[in-house]
Amino acid sequence: MRKTLLLFTILLAACSGGSSDGPALTFADFDNPPTTSEVLGDSSTTAPAPTTTSSTSTTTSTTLLVVDTPSPVAILTSSGYSILEGRGAPRRLLDTPVEVGFDDQQGGFLFQMPGAGVDTGADQRIYWARASNPEAQPYLDVTDGSLLKLWGVEMMDDTPRMILTITDEADDPVDRIERLVVYDHVTLDRVLGEVGSAGSGPISITYGGGRFVLEQRSGPQSRFEFRNDQGAVIDLASNPHQGCADDPTCPTTPALDPSGSFLAYLQAPSDGPLELVVYDVDLGEEISRIELSAGAGDAFGLDFDGTTVIFNQSDRDGRALLIDTARATVGEFGLSGIVSFLRAEPGFDGPVELVLGEDAGT
Repeated sequence: MRKTLLLFTILLAACSGGSSDGPALTFADFDNPPTTSEVLGDSSTTAPAPTTTSSTSTTTSTTLLVVDTPSPVAILTSSGYSILEGRGAPRRLLDTPVEVGFDDQQGGFLFQMPGAGVDTGADQRIYWARASNPEAQPYLDVTDGSLLKLWGVEMMDDTPRMILTITDEADDPVDRIERLVVYDHVTLDRVLGEVGSAGSGPISITYGGGRFVLEQRSGPQSRFEFRNDQGAVIDLASNPHQGCADDPTCPTTPALDPSGSFLAYLQAPSDGPLELVVYDVDLGEEISRIELSAGAGDAFGLDFDGTTVIFNQSDRDGRALLIDTARATVGEFGLSGIVSFLRAEPGFDGPVELVLGEDAGT
């Protein structure tokens, strides 16, 4: 089997003003990945419950008020990336369109260019603006014909790690294969297992408290798949979506809170507006069900901090909804864009200068 190569750029000291290409690194052994056999049972450490209603509740909001987020957020629009740390104007971090962007939890910023992770003709590289050198330079890449997708940056074993998927033979209808990878700047890459193939694969991945949850799609079939931090599938009896097909009421768009014990997801009842469900994964109990406004469109994704859910519209120039899970209320964020909770504030002012490099995509 052909192995995808992970290329990385060793960034020189800021005073040098340049960079050099490092050696090509082969990803962890794809022929002998860690076990992905199912883990029987659903034992886990129960974290303290977030402040939510103690029983299922429903609320309807016809007029949305503009509300503030409870903590600093990042805002991704069609023209760039900003952060909002409190009241006032957002601080511009990047003045160019990007596919995704995340703080590196060390005062820096990681992002990819439009089309990365989706289009093999696009620039797949991950760019890194460090706190010590805010000049954004290429850091990770894959070989031609493969896709590299950055899903987020999370703390694992007290170390910030990038959550990635690498897709080999991405345009091949038979041999396509997708793998889940975690990467940090010291131990580098670790392949956790295969998560997709021809015609199937994850459409969302979130992490919290030692667990991943993937929304898997295979043709008309969909399901939630839980994995531990070693990549093994966890067969949870409490999984609220173990599979369905061609049904608009199927649960969708799952997001774990930081503890990994609580899940937010969307579900459309057969006779009403879309609802946000907050679910205790450890106990297998629905905590609350909150009706969203009739104007809520298709979801780009959710971000869940344990007490607040950010519902992002698929239009990245639309406005996000902010759901207070304790009060079961829905408000609207005051600015357009894809909004996410900021884990660590950048150690520089910005906007950062983008260094594409000689082999950059257009």
